[in-house]
Amino acid sequence: MKKTADSGIPCPIFLLRIGELTLRFLELNGQYGRFVAGVLCRTVTPPWRFRAVVDQCIVIGIRSIPIAVLTSIFVGMVMVLQTGVQLAKFGAKGYVPGISFIANAREMVPAFVAIVVGARVAASITAEIGTMKVTEQLDAMDTLNVDPVRYLAAPRLIAMTVMLPLISAICLVTGFLGGMIVGATSLNIDPISYYHITLRFAYLEDVYGGLFKTIVFGMIIALTGCFYGFYTAGGAAGVGRATTNSVVSTLILILIFDYILTTWILIITGVG
Repeated sequence: MKKTADSGIPCPIFLLRIGELTLRFLELNGQYGRFVAGVLCRTVTPPWRFRAVVDQCIVIGIRSIPIAVLTSIFVGMVMVLQTGVQLAKFGAKGYVPGISFIANAREMVPAFVAIVVGARVAASITAEIGTMKVTEQLDAMDTLNVDPVRYLAAPRLIAMTVMLPLISAICLVTGFLGGMIVGATSLNIDPISYYHITLRFAYLEDVYGGLFKTIVFGMIIALTGCFYGFYTAGGAAGVGRATTNSVVSTLILILIFDYILTTWILIITGVG
């Protein structure tokens, strides 16, 4: 038991700990909200650094394609295999291509690609900006009248918001091809039939919904990575902690917003 500083009334230690964690959580959310507002304001107002945006599209976008494509191929393969095994028990194997594509387009590919790319990019952004913070390079920018948020965060936000939907579109195609391979080798579904069945069941709305999610996921990845980078403290160890917290927070936010966006999309499309 401890006495509170104001009243002197004994209070269990675990309650004090819960209160401290709650205050820290609220403080962190307040900092994050102010930071997001500042970055968005600088992103939509000139001057824009187009060269920096292109560089970031290459660094955090194009270089993420190999791991994203590899992930999508196996997601598509596993999805078709699991769906085919279950539907074959009911004599409905012919529905596998359509069901698998809809699931991949709406949920599996956008979510898995965002998680894989998000972990890589958020860690990279936080480590880079965090290192600049602890070595006082950000303070030097302020001294030189250079806005570090506009210089570092805004290009990364634009690049990630643009590139993640493009990466997901590529991955949707590769996931479809991976599923087609499993359909032909494990389920004896002719590739031509697989293609035509998919066209019969799938709609563009399924693709649009998944790509819209990736726009939000891209913003989350860039904003969270930059936030933890700008608030890094404590030298090299602090950079490590910030990077870990950035990845964990990014993945949690992606999962939370995935549910929220899925609910909204189902309501808007008249399904939910």
